[in-house]
Amino acid sequence: MVAQLPLFHVSYTSFFQLMSFMSRKRRKTRLFRSRCSERTVSIGVELEAYSISIPDYKISRSLHFPRRSAAEAGERFTKDVSIGNEYNSKIFYTVREALFLLKNGLRKYIHYRAPRERDRHTLFLVGGWTDRFAGSHIHVALAKKKLDPKQAQRLARCLHSHIPFIIALTGNSPVWRDRLNQLNSNRLLLGTKTYCKITKGSELSKHRYSELTLNAGGKRKPPTLELRVPDSGVPEYILAAVCVIKAVALRWLAGKPTLNHLSHENYVVARDQAVHYGPGAKLYWNHHVITVAQYADLFFRKYKDELDQLHIPGEVIDLFKYLKKGWNQSTVIRRAVQRSLWSHRPTWERRFAKRYAHAIESLLDGNTFATFAKTLGVRLPNIDRTWLGRKEARW
Repeated sequence: MVAQLPLFHVSYTSFFQLMSFMSRKRRKTRLFRSRCSERTVSIGVELEAYSISIPDYKISRSLHFPRRSAAEAGERFTKDVSIGNEYNSKIFYTVREALFLLKNGLRKYIHYRAPRERDRHTLFLVGGWTDRFAGSHIHVALAKKKLDPKQAQRLARCLHSHIPFIIALTGNSPVWRDRLNQLNSNRLLLGTKTYCKITKGSELSKHRYSELTLNAGGKRKPPTLELRVPDSGVPEYILAAVCVIKAVALRWLAGKPTLNHLSHENYVVARDQAVHYGPGAKLYWNHHVITVAQYADLFFRKYKDELDQLHIPGEVIDLFKYLKKGWNQSTVIRRAVQRSLWSHRPTWERRFAKRYAHAIESLLDGNTFATFAKTLGVRLPNIDRTWLGRKEARW
């Protein structure tokens, strides 16, 4: 009995040391989670766009830039090799800040043009129209520290399974080679193998043209995780995708488990569905086949804590409600084009471009997406009794 006392004493001391260590670890975890706010994740956007010349309302890839004095620190008005106009946003940390900055930056193309320009141009924000692709590239980084490859890989693994949902949400190219079709995203259907290569959730690609890739950065910007799947579109839809990304990133930073795991086979099927059918697609939540509307409900219920931190503006929330009703920006563009075709087929493109020029100017001046659609001659569905996060969506 006496010989065993020292052993008992050592074990007892070790037990208290272990409990003390675990207590300190829990305190650090709680402290980290309390600091894990919306501003922890920074976002930047590259937006490519067609042009509409105002005198003749012709859709083209013509280059036009605001005058140099209009550019603020951190934003760039540059040239994309494929499409022409490209806007690089300032870095933003909150969704409300981003909505203001994106609209303010894009409206400079309209209201702050060079004084010597004879013709006036405006932006045409679609994923495709003639024979070139226009996309929105969203860059994700950590606000206070550098995103290293291991962290980027873990974040990419969490985000990868939600890419089909983002495609269904942001698809915006129902026209290709000046012909209307029923596809949600002609850009992704025709350009995936070249400009938006499919990746596996378990791997992090460094290839420039992968759909989800590690961007090494440079002197002007830090390393980022770049998502290339969204079509070019209006600021509200870009920020809807940003909300999905930030919610997933905040959950990952808080050390919580990933909620949606897809096999590569199921991912490819869901992605193809989203590219073709958009809001009408069948997606996967783990191994369950669900509709896009059910996916939206599940996401808002499962990620409620993270989404509450984002303080999402009502005009962005409305887009998820329209998605539940079977509408996205591709649906709006398709309905507007059909209206122009029914009105007068020989001049349908000019008629559509004229309406779009007025609609985008109104939107960038601060009006809502509902006003944008109304100016295009499209009546959106009523969403007054549409709710997000309903418990009918299981799993």
